[in-house]
Amino acid sequence: MTDPRAPVTVDVGSAQTRQIAVGGVVAGAIGIIAVVSALTGNVDGGTGTRVAAFVIGLVFTLIGVLPLLLWRVAFRPRRIHFNADGLSWDDPSGAPWTVRWSELGEVTLAYPAPDVRTPGVTSSVTLDLRPAEPGFREAHPEMEHLAAAAGAPRGGHRVPFGHARSVVGPIDRALRTFAPSVYRREGPEIPEPRDRPRAVKLSVGMLGCFWGSLMVVALVLDGATLMTLAMVVFWTSLFAWLLVRVWAGGAVAVGRTAGLSKAIGVLYLVTIALLGLIVAPAGEIRSLPVLLAFLPGLVSAAALLTIGRLLSREDVRTWCAGRSWGL
Repeated sequence: MTDPRAPVTVDVGSAQTRQIAVGGVVAGAIGIIAVVSALTGNVDGGTGTRVAAFVIGLVFTLIGVLPLLLWRVAFRPRRIHFNADGLSWDDPSGAPWTVRWSELGEVTLAYPAPDVRTPGVTSSVTLDLRPAEPGFREAHPEMEHLAAAAGAPRGGHRVPFGHARSVVGPIDRALRTFAPSVYRREGPEIPEPRDRPRAVKLSVGMLGCFWGSLMVVALVLDGATLMTLAMVVFWTSLFAWLLVRVWAGGAVAVGRTAGLSKAIGVLYLVTIALLGLIVAPAGEIRSLPVLLAFLPGLVSAAALLTIGRLLSREDVRTWCAGRSWGL
């Protein structure tokens, strides 16, 4: 059994590095595709359009390469430690510091609430340290940069974590364990860790089957040419990454997938209805071949609408909130 009073270490560097790496990979991939398309002429429009696509692609490519150029800053190790005596910042390449709980009058953890229904850019996660005595700042000159941080409390210090929400859960539990008398939280209640809901497992399985059937149809219709295979591999890789994020409980991935599944499911139904209206006057709507032709579309629409409903469940949103906060 784990000791609840055991020291807690939160790896802040890995959480922020993961965000930088994902952003760099996405931006770099978009940039490379745009540059290659412009150079090979696979861009609709004249010379001006190709030049614009090349410039935009070059900018995205540079954004993708930027983390590699600044790897010493972007990927340096940073950890924050909590124990019964206090908290400390471990940054071999920066300015480490240590503070005792008795020196603090209030510790505030501020964080945004993840929203899987309308995901977007959220506010940053911060940890504000308000001293118990006026001489705190003079006693900790190594923390002067935190006193000057944007939004730092008057007379206090702010530790910014950027958008690394995965540090919130472990830090919240550490502060509730070691400093309950001075801890104050600015954010919604953090749920207890829970197992992955069955709705997520079903949704990922159904989406995998749906995508696999689409790729089989594409290969059958277009033939297994090199270009078709390359496109199948490319788009399947992107879709697989989306499924991995849904499986991991990424709030944005779950929210977007739920919304897109519902929208595409409704679009399927509208398309089938319009085709039915076209076929109906000819008296062929009741024939078995026509009904069988509509069946795949109806099954796909039902599956997508079901996926959208499953990923919108309250238990899925609660689980995503816990996962977003590193639990």
